[in-house]
Amino acid sequence: MTHYYHVDPLTTAGDASGRYPGNHVKYSKLLAPVRWIDNTKKALTGSSAFNLTKASLKEFDKPGDLHPRWGSANDIRVLRDCLEMFATGLDNNPHISSIGRMLIKTVYLTYLRNRTEFIEFFEENAEFIEANGKYKAPLLVTGYPRTGTTLLHRLLAEDPQSRSPYTYEMEQVLPPLKSGEDPMISDRIKKSAASINLLAKYAPGFIQKLNESHLWSATEKEESLLYMQFHHGMNIANGVQAGLEYALRLAQPDVAPALLKYERNFFTMLDAYAPAGTHWINKAPSYALYFGSIFDEFDDARVVVTHRNPAKNAASFARLVESACIPFDVEGSIDKHAFGQMVVEFSGLCWQRPLEFRNAHPERESQIIDAVYSDTFADPIAMVRRIYEKFEMEVTSEFEERMKVYLADNQQGKYGRHRYSNEEYAINAEDLKARHRDYFEKYGFDTQPTHDD
Repeated sequence: MTHYYHVDPLTTAGDASGRYPGNHVKYSKLLAPVRWIDNTKKALTGSSAFNLTKASLKEFDKPGDLHPRWGSANDIRVLRDCLEMFATGLDNNPHISSIGRMLIKTVYLTYLRNRTEFIEFFEENAEFIEANGKYKAPLLVTGYPRTGTTLLHRLLAEDPQSRSPYTYEMEQVLPPLKSGEDPMISDRIKKSAASINLLAKYAPGFIQKLNESHLWSATEKEESLLYMQFHHGMNIANGVQAGLEYALRLAQPDVAPALLKYERNFFTMLDAYAPAGTHWINKAPSYALYFGSIFDEFDDARVVVTHRNPAKNAASFARLVESACIPFDVEGSIDKHAFGQMVVEFSGLCWQRPLEFRNAHPERESQIIDAVYSDTFADPIAMVRRIYEKFEMEVTSEFEERMKVYLADNQQGKYGRHRYSNEEYAINAEDLKARHRDYFEKYGFDTQPTHDD
């Protein structure tokens, strides 16, 4: 397997197999100067006008030496090294387009500035935040992507006694919501939505394709740990464009301590100013990569682990990640077969890590419950009831009514159908089962999944 999933598009021109797809995003002509600027810079200096590494590390270092509440010096260094690997992997990838480089640099530097501003705000208000903020016994939803995590998270977040972050709270961090403030009239919604609308305007097809598999909206509840990665200038989706070495490095357990401490501080801050009634609910497939570390940082966490047959699900995740990556790539440079293999290589850890931890730590089972995809979608409210019963929580009549309204307003396929197959990504179900036999057998999955899987 090569470091990148790309090929030279000149060698595949005219191929009708679908293995080397074109970009579904058609960029506005108003972005043409971006190519001219980048090409001129490359001609004069040999490097892109939108290189990421130097600017990213400079922003990461701005807060200076951090208080131990953010992690040890070594923990912080691990994150910085990961950021450098991400940025240099992208800078060295010859198959990222000029517009792609410009957008990636703009987006990730914006998130890094969020980190700088948040750390400075926290340190200035640490006494108040730590005296008033609580992040106790969070209810965390994790599992391999495309296994029902989003549905469960957003249903659980309908509990009026819970608190879960809106997208805009993590994209436009300051000022935090205040207790009693209507979250639906925050000025930050417009700012957050503006970036989404800008992509929709100048990169038509980008947001629409993403929404077929995951609705991205300023006022939806969103993935916590994903945004904590964003705040550190990197993530796992665009990570495959930075290369397999980076994707596997980000998945290592030693990345978790500082990342989870940052998350604790972030939600302690939100809670200090607008507290949860009884508990916080957060969701992120990435928690599965760091499963043991969840309990190191959040000893009292209650964890829902979602599951879906890998023989069906691996290709679904590959399609989701492809829709997030291909807009930044040079037209025709993506090799779906190599892409599928890369995605499976690093993300298969989401199946194995929770299983291995649970086998080694049966004493944690009282804090963990499984949610299989077919059961969740057959009766989502029944699954929520099972989760609440497990953790001795109450499903109130108001909560149940709100879940019914949510389900009626968000029926599957509302924003388009997400279509995929193992064949297009060269994913072999028998090979998957051979590599992850204990997982397949644990949950009774077969290599010939049914429609409900």
